[in-house]
Amino acid sequence: MQDAHFSARPLVGLPRRCEVAPGCPPAEPALRAHMERTRLLRPGLLLHWEDAREARDLIAQTEIGAGLRIVVLLEGAVDVSYGAQRVALASTQGRASAALVALTERDRLTRRARQGVYSRRVNVSLGWEWLAQCGAAPDMLDDLMLRHLTARRWQVSARAAALAEQIVHPPPLAPLLQHMYLESRALDLVGEALGALCPQPPAEAAQRLRPREHQRLRELHAFLASGRADDMSLDEIARQAGVNPTTLQRQFRAVYGTTVFDYLRDARLQRARQALERDGVTVGQAAQLAGYTSAANFATAYKRRFGTPPKLARARV
Repeated sequence: MQDAHFSARPLVGLPRRCEVAPGCPPAEPALRAHMERTRLLRPGLLLHWEDAREARDLIAQTEIGAGLRIVVLLEGAVDVSYGAQRVALASTQGRASAALVALTERDRLTRRARQGVYSRRVNVSLGWEWLAQCGAAPDMLDDLMLRHLTARRWQVSARAAALAEQIVHPPPLAPLLQHMYLESRALDLVGEALGALCPQPPAEAAQRLRPREHQRLRELHAFLASGRADDMSLDEIARQAGVNPTTLQRQFRAVYGTTVFDYLRDARLQRARQALERDGVTVGQAAQLAGYTSAANFATAYKRRFGTPPKLARARV
């Protein structure tokens, strides 16, 4: 995907020089591929996405300006350093992970890649001038407890993961419409990240939970993610957790912001996506894995969740 900005002016934060690990091929092809997946949405707002396996060992370095850097890893692993602050992310059990790094001055970005390592991720770079234009107060860093090279992890919501998926695989649109599509998703993703980090009073119901109840919910969350509860009723799940169904729903929503069955539905869709991408199952087989008797209904739910139809995921195998 090309953009006129690539030839019109330099993009702040793009690698201008790549240093390659000993014995590795030159980095220029990797740099060109990087440029093709980068979009300057507006001055101070830069978007980059990846969905590929590393072709070679590589160490790429560049100088980047002050601002906020948001990394959302949907699947795989990524290893980058901002100055002396190293950020290594890896997805576990199909769950996305994310980090935000603050730079109050220019510093060096280093990305390390190992041959064969897969990564599906989105990076958003926010300049301070852009943040100021959006109404960010001068004391925003103090509110977020961020200093130079401070890195903060944040829990990726289902909505944030869906936005990132839509950025990685946007629909085929005319250049202007695609630019607007990517910018709208990037802005929503920024809102999700900053909203997750901004100080907010915890939900009253979650505040009232005792440590033992939080531990029980964490264990139940892992049980639901494993797939063992897919065919269980709410009563059976509640018995597994040792509470009644009403209490379970109230506590689960207070801590995770969703219902038990909404979470199960999303977990099944995640497993179906992995089966499409990794195992090459048919769309009908993926629909069964996700608990759908209709492949058409599955395709609709899949596209709503990930932004692309399931047949495209299978095409990447």
